[in-house]
Amino acid sequence: MSLDECIEEIITGFNKDDYFDSHVIINELITEPKYHIVYLQEYSRNCNINQFHGLIAQKIGQIRCINPKGNSKSHTIYGDISDNQLWQKN
Repeated sequence: MSLDECIEEIITGFNKDDYFDSHVIINELITEPKYHIVYLQEYSRNCNINQFHGLIAQKIGQIRCINPKGNSKSHTIYGDISDNQLWQKN
């Protein structure tokens, strides 16, 4: 399974009209064992964690069944609150 496939599978689990942000997807990639190994395998040592998470957000934005809804503030994996992209599933 690729990182793209993991992201698509997570989003498939959402209902139509559900809102979610990139932190939700990243948290699921980290906490769900079947996704976590892919997350670790696809992490490049050529970037830092913020850059990698930005790449994940870009991958989320390429999913066809969602629409961007602006920005959201939510907790990162470190417990900080930061801005990130908000989406809604079609």
